[in-house]
Amino acid sequence: MNTTIKYDGVYQSHIRSLVDEYFTITDKLNNSSDLKQLQAKLKSTKRKLCRLDYVDVLALQNSFELWHALMNDPDLYFRRTLCRKLFNLSEPDVAEALGYSATRAGAAHNLFNSSGMPHWPRPFKLSILLNHPWQLVNKNDPEEFSYSSPAEYFDPGVAKKIHIKDLSKERAQVKSIAGFVILNPQEVFSLETPPVTGRWVTTYPEMDYFEFHLHHEPVMDKALQKRILNVFPFANDVITTYVPFRSNMRSLWIMMPKAGREQDYKGLITEFKGFRDATVHYQLR
Repeated sequence: MNTTIKYDGVYQSHIRSLVDEYFTITDKLNNSSDLKQLQAKLKSTKRKLCRLDYVDVLALQNSFELWHALMNDPDLYFRRTLCRKLFNLSEPDVAEALGYSATRAGAAHNLFNSSGMPHWPRPFKLSILLNHPWQLVNKNDPEEFSYSSPAEYFDPGVAKKIHIKDLSKERAQVKSIAGFVILNPQEVFSLETPPVTGRWVTTYPEMDYFEFHLHHEPVMDKALQKRILNVFPFANDVITTYVPFRSNMRSLWIMMPKAGREQDYKGLITEFKGFRDATVHYQLR
């Protein structure tokens, strides 16, 4: 398959070169007799993609088509590592989030060097951490039926059940990324049927955001903006965007800058609203 990728101003030349190289090789693999050489080249290109920093990987995810193509790669290690980089997570961060002790941090390292699944309920925790369907980040051959809804949030001990008014207070308790089941979303999002799922993301140096997974595109009028600010008084911006592999859902990010990084935060907002597929930006203040 010849994959056509949209390159807007968001892509640096080195990213474009790597992506072109990746798809050129994968296209040739289906029609070449020199598989050994091509497989070696592909492995090298994947290593380079996995060494990109989080800003570059965020740029890759701006393109719905490109991100889904990369996440359909058969290499589970590659998928996990790109997702980890996407959220600026180190392997020790993953170990801590999955509840491994310092002496067993190597178990998280093994997640990115083997195809084995962690012990339950860690596959679901890893899925929430990396924001992709649980089978996609835990199985070499994921079943697409697992993509339809974020069922991983409802496994006991994986996500915290909470009322929407208490979400802002949780921000200070989250060390990296944490999942929540929101029991009364209709108090802010009137069209939503409870419960809905969401996550605090605090791993970026420029910003924190809370992400809701909604079934309806909200009408961002003044009344809704006021309700959002009542729950998240420090919020600056909202974007609605696509949810990877869940076309029936919309992701709503309530975003706020970290102290001293306001200019960098503005740069990220400009990139999201200018280049990210299926994304709408609203300024709250």
